[in-house]
Amino acid sequence: MTENSSGMKIAALVFFLLASLALSRSVLAAGEKLTVGWSAIAGSQAPLWITKEAGLFQKNGLDVTMIYIDGGSKAAQALMSGDVPIVQIGGSAPIVARLRGADVVLIAGLTNVLAYSLVVSPEIKKPEDLKGKKLSVSRFGSNSDYATRKILLKWGLRPDIDVAVLQIPGGQPVRLAAVQSKQVHGMVAQPPVTNLARKFGLNILAEPEDFGSAYPTTPIASRVSFINEKRETVRKFMRALIEGVHVYKTQKEFSKKAIAKYVKVTDAEVLEDSYQFFSRLVPTKPYPTLEGIREALAELAEKDPKARAARPEDFADLSFVKELEESGFIDALYKGKK
Repeated sequence: MTENSSGMKIAALVFFLLASLALSRSVLAAGEKLTVGWSAIAGSQAPLWITKEAGLFQKNGLDVTMIYIDGGSKAAQALMSGDVPIVQIGGSAPIVARLRGADVVLIAGLTNVLAYSLVVSPEIKKPEDLKGKKLSVSRFGSNSDYATRKILLKWGLRPDIDVAVLQIPGGQPVRLAAVQSKQVHGMVAQPPVTNLARKFGLNILAEPEDFGSAYPTTPIASRVSFINEKRETVRKFMRALIEGVHVYKTQKEFSKKAIAKYVKVTDAEVLEDSYQFFSRLVPTKPYPTLEGIREALAELAEKDPKARAARPEDFADLSFVKELEESGFIDALYKGKK
């Protein structure tokens, strides 16, 4: 073999190795593909948006496509069908699904109280003024539906009898427009919509503390079968999400830009209101709330006997947050921060 031909072979080998390395880096950079759903145009959904916008999914080896699914009950259907393996969902919908035999399970809890205000038309001044009126929700079985019925019952008003409850899909901004046009007389809402409602002269008849009790308002849900098959994928997702929560709590201006992008609002006051309202509610260690699941089961038990004997622990998988807490990963994010 001549020196020239030997050199050419070495050069070709070096080229092949460099090309292979570049390809492997490209594949690594692309990350594992994962579709994730979110279910409300409201500030409660912010941690997922911020995780995406901060590039934290990519940092953890995931190529995440996020899709909007209007309402918790519809998001639960998408999860059960297998179309979306992980969803940021609402309230009792995943609990109902599991009671009916679906392998749905909660893996995180981002808002664990009923964080709503009741927005009503200007002529409604007190709860009894709601009698004979119409309130809108996203879909029956959703968070907004549960919160609406809960506050009405607390005030001694019978949902669907004393006060009509109507489905208006399309997100909180769509329902706000329905209140403004007098198609309906009110809705439960969250920032930034509540701030807009005040600007439009609407009344706030109830604040979050009026609803009371723990509740799985914004949990993250997956399927047991998906977790068993793709546990490392779910682990990467949870690691990224918890980093996203950290960004949410410590980088206000970045977080407000992400909120603005997804809710399509640019009003600085509205965005500040949304940030201040929700960022304090999101726990640094976002375990699914067993107390909230217990509350949801108690509400469902009025119509479903299965809910009476159900254990909250059977509806949640605490292991992912627990792993990240016990490893010191979460505490390390906040080290030196108050």
